[in-house]
Order: sequence, then structure tokens, then C-alpha cells
Amino acid sequence: MRAEPRTILLWAVMIGLDTIAQLLFKLSAERMGEVGNWVGWVRAVAQSPAFWLGTIALATTLPTWMLILRTARVNLAFPATALTYIGVISGSRWLFGEPIQWIQFCGIALIVVGVGLIRAQDD
Repeated sequence: MRAEPRTILLWAVMIGLDTIAQLLFKLSAERMGEVGNWVGWVRAVAQSPAFWLGTIALATTLPTWMLILRTARVNLAFPATALTYIGVISGSRWLFGEPIQWIQFCGIALIVVGVGLIRAQDD
């Protein structure tokens, strides 16, 4: 069974938006600095454009996920959301200069193989 181009596009949008959201939250957290107390933290978050953009990106993943679930089996679809980890790890390297350790490369390989094996049961 081959995935339709629309389905592939929905997956790309969902994984991309989720990845972008997580990276924007990291950016927001880094730019906050010391806030002192809870009220200061809430104020800093509320004034962070990166936080709000991340929130919009994350909120947009929900209707995209719902569109995916209209035609997908959840026991096959949900494990594929783990592909977001690959985007987050790659993006954290590119945007924040965070190192990618060999164990993370192994984890990425396992995610790809695992998603492939789960998807193969649908064929």
C-alpha cells in the first residue's frame, strides 16, 4: 500500500511543525535569562516572540494530526511521530551548536528502522 502525496505532505507538515515548535521553545528559554520568580518567568514567557511562534506551530500540529488520523490507523501512525526526534536533534545541532553523540546517531537509526518495521506490517 503506497501513501498518497497528500498523506506524505500532511506527515511532513506535522513533523516539521512539531520540530520547529520544540526548537522555538528552546530559543525562547535560552533568551529568557534569569527571571527570579514565578511571576517574572510568566512575564518573560509572555513577552517572548519565539514562545508564541512555537505555540502557534505546536497548535497547528493538532489539526494536521487529526487529518492524518482520518485515514490512518493510530497503532501505525503514532509511532511515526517519533520522527520528530530526528528533526529536533538535527535542528539543535544546526541552530544551537549542540553536539550529536554517537549514541544519538544510533538512536536515530533505531527510530528509522522501528518506524519502517511498524509501517511494513501495514503492507
